[in-house]
Amino acid sequence: MYAFQRAGSEPNPHALAALVKASEQHSIVASRDIVDIRGVKLWAQGQAVSAALHQRLLDRRLQNPLEVCLMAEDGVTPFSLLADLKKFIDEEHPIAKSVRPWAGTLLEQLQHIPLHSVVQLMLTASVATRPATLRHAVAAMGLAGAMIASRQGSVQDIRLAMLGGLLHDIGEVYIHPQYLDYLQPLDLMGHKHLVIHPRVGQMLLSTLTDYPSVLSRAVGEHHERLDRSGYPARLAGDEISTLGRVLAVTEVTLGILRWPDAPLSRASFAMRVVPGEFDPAWASFVWDAAREAGEMPGRQATSIDLYQQLADIDQQLLQARQLGQELHDQGRSIPVITVVTQAMERLDRLRVAWNALGLWRVSAGDAPDAERFELELAHAELRQRMRSVQRECLLVSDRLGEAEKFRVAPLWKGLMAGRD
Repeated sequence: MYAFQRAGSEPNPHALAALVKASEQHSIVASRDIVDIRGVKLWAQGQAVSAALHQRLLDRRLQNPLEVCLMAEDGVTPFSLLADLKKFIDEEHPIAKSVRPWAGTLLEQLQHIPLHSVVQLMLTASVATRPATLRHAVAAMGLAGAMIASRQGSVQDIRLAMLGGLLHDIGEVYIHPQYLDYLQPLDLMGHKHLVIHPRVGQMLLSTLTDYPSVLSRAVGEHHERLDRSGYPARLAGDEISTLGRVLAVTEVTLGILRWPDAPLSRASFAMRVVPGEFDPAWASFVWDAAREAGEMPGRQATSIDLYQQLADIDQQLLQARQLGQELHDQGRSIPVITVVTQAMERLDRLRVAWNALGLWRVSAGDAPDAERFELELAHAELRQRMRSVQRECLLVSDRLGEAEKFRVAPLWKGLMAGRD
């Protein structure tokens, strides 16, 4: 159970645990009586949340979603967000510097953005269990708002972008933390859990708040890509809203924030390396910021073998084509052929993109620092994209019958073997 709770269902266990944890540091009280579907009052209006609430609500189906029955009297507030945004803008980090020219606009507009009680509650809960999420959300709020402001967007559009940045990951509070704070690439099970958080956030905002539908839609799209390589809905092109495209660029840029070495250059490269993934109208904000920052990357490793990685892609393409032809000749079902076709399309795009870089024959040991840095970036991006293709194949093939799964297993096993 990973979606937020609806009327007549049990509370999400991870969100409930986060709310109880938050109550240890903040004042969270019942804004109305909490009643189960049989009419039994479980928690009285005005009663402060405590650890006892967790036990009281276990396996109980409620008349109303828990999120509308509680309110945070402190924690994340409009005033604390204003202070946090000021702090972010004043940082010396390159991404903060790229936002700074629009600081006045962002700080002014934040004071006019309503913070819905459900949103305030769930942000407070999220921060209590994973404090780093607030910095990420505030940085996303500033970056998304700055993108719109840089294009002379309307006041309403700037506010929506700032809200979208702040709330884009709000669905994560409904997911087990072990799948969120990961240091290594997620396996299939972890990915299955993670990919639903955009949809959960979208449902939360559209069902329990009065924010515009354009906001909830964009939150659900922030991991989508224009070439249909994103998640959770694998949308493409005009199927993704303008704000969704802004949030996609924002998410990728801030996802690279953990790199202390040339983060803007890394983000810029990630959004240029496979043409057609991101909207250049918004990715250009990061490209321009990277050029202006003039970051000086440190010395890179010399053992990168991109030529071998290209050979791995070619091998997987050949295997996918052969498998696809065999399945077609055997009259196999459309779903299993679709798995192979999708893998071929993704691998083909990777092959074209990386071939266009012109780095395959460059020796890392002999290259100057700038080229060696690009080699390292290409190496990292290639591994990440291969993992993505592998997970996508696994997710799609998970819906196949056992015999068909066995037939396509060599494809995703090959991707997994060649990804490092």
